[in-house]
Amino acid sequence: MKILIPILCFISAVDLQDAPDGECCGEQEVDVSQHLELEAVCPELSGQIIGGRSSSIVRHPYQVSMILNGNSFCGGFIISPNYVLTAAHCVQNVLPSAIRLRVGSTRRDSGGRIVPVANVTVHPQYGTPQFDHDIAALQLARPLTFSNAVQAIRLPQPRQAVPLVRLTVTGWGLTAPRGRRIPRIMMEANVPVVPHWLCRLSYGDALTNNMFCGGHFLIGGVSSCQGDSGGPAVFRGIAFGVVSFARGCALPLSPTVFTNIASLRDWVTQNTGV
Repeated sequence: MKILIPILCFISAVDLQDAPDGECCGEQEVDVSQHLELEAVCPELSGQIIGGRSSSIVRHPYQVSMILNGNSFCGGFIISPNYVLTAAHCVQNVLPSAIRLRVGSTRRDSGGRIVPVANVTVHPQYGTPQFDHDIAALQLARPLTFSNAVQAIRLPQPRQAVPLVRLTVTGWGLTAPRGRRIPRIMMEANVPVVPHWLCRLSYGDALTNNMFCGGHFLIGGVSSCQGDSGGPAVFRGIAFGVVSFARGCALPLSPTVFTNIASLRDWVTQNTGV
């Protein structure tokens, strides 16, 4: 039986204080056993940005970290001064008042600014079938002020084809399968798009036309995974996908599945004006 796993797990965040835009730090790591037993919370999950490298918010100023009850739990990305997109499975049945976004920081646990969320709109067809239409729009309580560390990213045109190229995925979390240490700074990885027909050999009917896949199909080794849900898959300044689910992390024949933004572009416009 195939087990499909939404790429979601809670990561301890120790600080919700504001700090100057674009704050960065070294490759400092923390032992998550001091904060959270990840394997007890998510025993099925095995990693995060796998095969990636350290990055910076100035390189990816659209990236945000989502915080719930003091914990980093998903990513998202800025599409306008008033809206952030993320995965529906990150925010379904979550009150807007419980969510905080950290914007403008390379670090997941400090820096940048904390922004409250005023409204959450989950795609009405999310989950029919499972993981389909995995997208949500977050309306911010106050508009963002753009800077070199806080910027919106462009979206594809409706029904624009996803190019068969390497997309860049970003996020925070574990950096090795079954690891126990999480970096405080943003990571990024380049993930090749897998042709839809080939990905269907792995996921079958679970893969709909509202999805696409990315990863090294035969050998694995590079992937987004737990903690990355809701983050973007980007090529040349356009966010083509939203990190959604996978079977394991960076495994052969099991690429990451992304929500295809171009397929749901009309819904995005209707609910955000973008």
